[in-house]
Amino acid sequence: MGYQLIETISVGSGGAASIEFTGIDQTGQDLQILVSARMTGNDYAATLRLQINSDTSTAYTYKYLTGYNGAVQTQSGTSSAELRVQTQFPGALSTANTFGSASIYFANYTSSTAKSVSVDTVSENNATQAAPGIMAGLWNNTSAITGIKVFADSGVFAEFSTASLYKITA
Repeated sequence: MGYQLIETISVGSGGAASIEFTGIDQTGQDLQILVSARMTGNDYAATLRLQINSDTSTAYTYKYLTGYNGAVQTQSGTSSAELRVQTQFPGALSTANTFGSASIYFANYTSSTAKSVSVDTVSENNATQAAPGIMAGLWNNTSAITGIKVFADSGVFAEFSTASLYKITA
């Protein structure tokens, strides 16, 4: 099994509304994206979103489990525009210079079947707002994954946020 870095995107001064991987190589079996990010939104946290191949149909379903302020939260649903990942990346009201992280795994990304997605996340705030979480999702489309857009429900990625895309081969 091989694990090969395809691309790393680092957010520069002024931030970025999204991080996007395009023209993804089709010679692998699975994909993994590792994200380290902070958001600029005027709140404690922002929820991560994924959009595959610019698909804005109702092809996304998800179920997540997260801990927040000492309580467990769970939700499932279908989305009409993106895959919702309940990740609480630190925002402007969080402890300064703290970042959250996410590991996003796409199985069989070139297959002609629906694509499963699994995500492990954790935020950091040095306070009770820190939140670990897991998510399982599905992109119910038979096309190979050629592009992935990562964005959030509020704010933009702050400077020094990064995302790295890896290809896993058999």
